[in-house]
Amino acid sequence: MKLHCTNCNYQFTPKTGKMPLRCPYCDKPGTVEKVKQMQEWIDEFSVNANE
Repeated sequence: MKLHCTNCNYQFTPKTGKMPLRCPYCDKPGTVEKVKQMQEWIDEFSVNANE
């Protein structure tokens, strides 16, 4: 699982496999999100195109 920080754009893979509460680089809470895989982008765009 790859994660990134929406505050500083730091990308990392957590060693424990758990979603951290804070960015390990800038230490800001609530800014860590999962990096979308290509298939997730494709699925999201195809759903929006059908609406």
